[in-house]
Amino acid sequence: MNVFKTGTLAVALAAGSVLAGTAMASPIISASTTGPTFAVLDLGTATTAGWQNSTTITNPGFADISSITFAGGTPNASGVYGGSVSGVATTPFPAGAPGNSMANYLVAQSNGGSVTVTFKAPQTSILLEWGTADVAAGYNVVTGGGNTIDGAMILAAAGLPSSDSGKTNFAVDITGLNPFTSLTFSDTTKLSAFEFDIGQASVPEPGSLALMALGLAGLGFMIRRRQAKSSV
Repeated sequence: MNVFKTGTLAVALAAGSVLAGTAMASPIISASTTGPTFAVLDLGTATTAGWQNSTTITNPGFADISSITFAGGTPNASGVYGGSVSGVATTPFPAGAPGNSMANYLVAQSNGGSVTVTFKAPQTSILLEWGTADVAAGYNVVTGGGNTIDGAMILAAAGLPSSDSGKTNFAVDITGLNPFTSLTFSDTTKLSAFEFDIGQASVPEPGSLALMALGLAGLGFMIRRRQAKSSV
């Protein structure tokens, strides 16, 4: 049984990853096994576990994404998957909702498979539901804009030992990245797959925003009232 862990880690990016002669940023990674505190890209719900499609996703209306494309993978194709199939792909969602349901997610399959997410404007942070982070080289690698993030960094951020490699899903918040307009999620190994989903910060509903504004207005009134009393 996995113990719930959360933590942060400032990571120096690989030497030699330099853009225009400028030193790379050191991103801050927050990784938690308690499940996402953010919304995830809704890719639909499968009726049968396994590969659903490898069709380019255009303008999903989520997290400023313009497109998601898939490439490679042997013997399984990279693409959208639902549920879990042993030896093929495992859902990145933790227990609970959506949990080990048939909620769809993105997969870069082994032997050089990849998923590329392109954004409408430069980004410096990313939210991810990261499935079974692996510490072995090439298992889970995210690159783009000179940034490189891998599974070993995620486990380290959560404060978990390398023995937890390939066993745990994480809700991941990565900030302080060099500006990027696309990220490529890849797996160059022969035995694994990179399962994940893109997150987006939850936005308060209009009713919540109205209550917040009312509360702030009330607080301002109380402050003014106290100031008026103090001046008497």
